[in-house]
Amino acid sequence: MSVVTRQRRWGGPSIALALLAWALAGAAPARARVIERVVAVVNDEIILLSEVEQRAAPFAGQLASVADAEQRKLRRAQLRRQVLEQMVDDKLIEQQARTHKLTVEEADLDRAVQEVMRRNNLTREQLGQALAQEGQTVESYKQQMLRPQLLRLKVLNVQVRARVSVGDDELRALYQQNLRTLDAEAKVQARQLLLAVPAAALPQQVASRRALAEQLAKRLAGGADFAQLARQYSDDAATRAKGGDLGTLTRGTLPGKVEDALFGAKAGQWLGPLATPQGFYLVQVTQREESAARPFEEVREQLRDQLYSQKMEQATKSWLREVRKKAFVELKP
Repeated sequence: MSVVTRQRRWGGPSIALALLAWALAGAAPARARVIERVVAVVNDEIILLSEVEQRAAPFAGQLASVADAEQRKLRRAQLRRQVLEQMVDDKLIEQQARTHKLTVEEADLDRAVQEVMRRNNLTREQLGQALAQEGQTVESYKQQMLRPQLLRLKVLNVQVRARVSVGDDELRALYQQNLRTLDAEAKVQARQLLLAVPAAALPQQVASRRALAEQLAKRLAGGADFAQLARQYSDDAATRAKGGDLGTLTRGTLPGKVEDALFGAKAGQWLGPLATPQGFYLVQVTQREESAARPFEEVREQLRDQLYSQKMEQATKSWLREVRKKAFVELKP
């Protein structure tokens, strides 16, 4: 993002010059100390360094754990820049609010305070005590925190909300995506019987192992005990003595083809032979723990809120970029 989004000439000491305080005591009046300076110009308004530092103060504690002085200095500069960028956006939003004659009334602020108290299960006295620990009062909290937030919401409601819509097709796609994630959390208890095939096996050897796998599958279909066959025939030394018992599995444990078969099977069902680079598998699901996936209709509105929030955030960033391009924004080093 460009530091200066549009060239413009400025005059007048109220914007172009830093505010200086001259030392009054002692010697040379030529020695001066800068106690305030302009760090950004946003159209016809300025942002002062002291305002940035005041906004950044609640986050300054994050720097205490940075031991290296140079790294701490760099992190402080990054924090100030992030705060300044947010303040520029806030200033642009305030200007848009004035353009569209949008205001935050005292009743809006009172309702917002009540909502904060409700969500945090606080009385007004408890809220005041919590704010006092941060050096604030309920009134300063309303004016410095809640008013900008509510004004932002009003502006976005007018300027951005109409750009955002969520269709049922998008909701179903998000639901399916979440289902895949939930399925990855499902668990199965299973057994396996592996007839290994050496990496350099001749075609006759592969055919022989396949034929044995098919014979064992027929025996399972006839009611043979899977664990007994695994003890007798499996080439997997780690599970053979346990009747092929693999314990509890989640996805990402076995070869893809074997895993897909297991997670698609019902408890008690066996499958195979499954040909893999390692050999031929016969597998059996002994128990399933299903993921807690709720039906689509039950979570539709929850998904709508989630997707709407994501799209609203993207649309807001896009709109702010457009506003910046049309504005005069200068960040001063």
